[in-house]
Parts: sequence; C-alpha cells; structure tokens
Amino acid sequence: MTLKVRILPRAEQDAHHIFAYIAERSRPGAIRWWNAFENAIGLLADGNPDAYSLAPEDDLYHQDLRQFLFKTRRGRIYRGVFVVVESEIRVLRIRGPGQAPADSNELD
Repeated sequence: MTLKVRILPRAEQDAHHIFAYIAERSRPGAIRWWNAFENAIGLLADGNPDAYSLAPEDDLYHQDLRQFLFKTRRGRIYRGVFVVVESEIRVLRIRGPGQAPADSNELD
C-alpha cells in the first residue's frame, strides 16, 4: 500500500540547504544526493512506516517520531524525521551527518 508522503516546509528547506551545500563543492554530487533522497522518500511511501525505527527525538514529540536513513555514494548517512498522521507520512526534518538531533522547537 502506497501512502502519501508530504514533505513539510522545514524539511523541504533542510533538503534545499543540504543540496546547495553539496553543490558548492560538487554539482554532480548534489544531484546524486537529491536522487538518494527521492529514492528514500519512494521507499518510505511504498513501505510500512511502522517498520522504521523511532528517532532519537521521539521523546520530544507527542506522536511516534520515526526516522528513515539514506546515504550517499561516499557513505555519508542522512536522516529524515517523520510522523504518520492518518494515511499520510509527514516528513518534519532532514538531518545531515554530524548534525545534532532536532530540538522540540524544530519539530513544531
């Protein structure tokens, strides 16, 4: 069963910032990152969201806060933080390698 995935504005902004940061160094690398991100979103939509692990920020949120991981060709791991609301997956934030977990203000 495919669920609708909605990328909320802060997560969309995160993705664009990460893309721009990578593009400053390597435009092809940024495009590969974007493709990995889109692939992860596709897997999330087609899978069972409850099968994904709880995010480190879970105790800061009023619903189960889960995460999906994806990595670049160079092995850098990125993390998407999401919740399920009815039949919709809402991606709240995208975190890069070495980036601290989101605080409660970043999740609202």
